[in-house]
Amino acid sequence: MDALTSHRFNIDLDKLNWVRQVDNSDPAHPVDNATAVVGGDAATGRVDFFTRWEPNSYCPLHRHLGDTISVVLEGEHNVEEFDGSRRTRPPGHYGVTPQGDYHWEYGGPQGSLVFFTMTSKDGRAFELMDREGNVIGEIGVAELLAGKILAL
Repeated sequence: MDALTSHRFNIDLDKLNWVRQVDNSDPAHPVDNATAVVGGDAATGRVDFFTRWEPNSYCPLHRHLGDTISVVLEGEHNVEEFDGSRRTRPPGHYGVTPQGDYHWEYGGPQGSLVFFTMTSKDGRAFELMDREGNVIGEIGVAELLAGKILAL
């Protein structure tokens, strides 16, 4: 049996350990999302997770510190770049975000559900940034696998 076959399992989204983030201090980017880590390997720098956004709600401004693959499973998912430009990703959209990209993400009118898998060469996963683009926090793959999510 190959490695991919030996790790197949069904995921019941309702039974995952969802960690919710809510912050309404920035009216232009109200944060309301929840993330559930479902797998990965700290030794190889990989983490797999779902994030769901409430309607028209964001996650904090962040920078990817590893290449990230995403698949939009439900709803309209949007990416707002630091310069204000926006991209809309419909259900079924598959994308690759390169290491170093920073942006906000947000759900459309019905919210969104996205599956992500990230691979980091040095074990660092994300940097949290303030509205000016300054780094104010960082989280690694090992912390994500332990159930910690970026604190606001």
